[in-house]
Amino acid sequence: MTPTPRPVVCLGGANVDRKLRVAAPVRPGSSNPVSARETFGGVARNVAENLARCGVPVQLLTAVGQDAAGRTLLDDAVRCGIDTSAVEALAGVLTGSYTAVLNPDGSLHLALAHMDLCEQLTPEWLHARSGQCRAAGLVVADLNLPAATLAALVTAATDVQAPPLVLVAVSEAKMERLPARLHGVALLVLNQGELAAWAGTDRLADGVARLQAAGVRDVVVTLGAAGLCHTTAAGGLAFLAAPAVPPEAVVDVTGAGDALAAGLCHGLWTGAVAAHGWSPSCAQALARAALTVQSAETVVPDAGFGRISSPFP
Repeated sequence: MTPTPRPVVCLGGANVDRKLRVAAPVRPGSSNPVSARETFGGVARNVAENLARCGVPVQLLTAVGQDAAGRTLLDDAVRCGIDTSAVEALAGVLTGSYTAVLNPDGSLHLALAHMDLCEQLTPEWLHARSGQCRAAGLVVADLNLPAATLAALVTAATDVQAPPLVLVAVSEAKMERLPARLHGVALLVLNQGELAAWAGTDRLADGVARLQAAGVRDVVVTLGAAGLCHTTAAGGLAFLAAPAVPPEAVVDVTGAGDALAAGLCHGLWTGAVAAHGWSPSCAQALARAALTVQSAETVVPDAGFGRISSPFP
């Protein structure tokens, strides 16, 4: 009998994404005509949807408000194949939102994140869901979680029987939430600006070295349209170029980083990273991100990493 694969458990942000694309360069202090689109987002939720659409069993651990946005967000997640049975719906609060103002070329001009609800995801909230985390094949958390909750997750991950832990950065402002001791973190995914904000240096190699000295096993630093750098078994850094996307093909950059993070998680969960190193999984992740920037959707609907041919125990 084939064993049931253990799920990926994603903890952190889940919100409504509002995307406003200006018709011409933004004029500060004036009314700017825009086209508008509303989808669902949040780093943890986006990673979960990317994985679910590739046939990976996924459970989302987050909180929403007892409002229309929260209900439709959860209904949509279930349609995507995400297990939402442990999501908490809280009274008297609004479901989180992320409003992106996009330039005419689809690049980000300004983003406004209302993520106060994530402050309710306390260490006590995490403790009540420790069973789901222990039963996971992989735990993924974004830095929307409070610092104390992230510290508790990292401490739990040092147990030899704990599943691998992946942390995904969300912004430069929230890098201060990263615990000082990171032993137990299998992978940290962040961009160059977030790394510089945490490490206090623009020297990429120095920043990565400081993260590894703090205890992180592997680091992937995204470099936008250029590609990414990842740590290697030999102790160095390897660069992979991103697939070329013509400027006229870029529709919306929202969600591209989350698609990339999901690709890396997919490689860890399937055992591809253990078998072949980081480069093949990073290449697939970059390809998924390239597809995402060419789509109006935050998550590309098709399966971008290939279907799982056999479960990973």
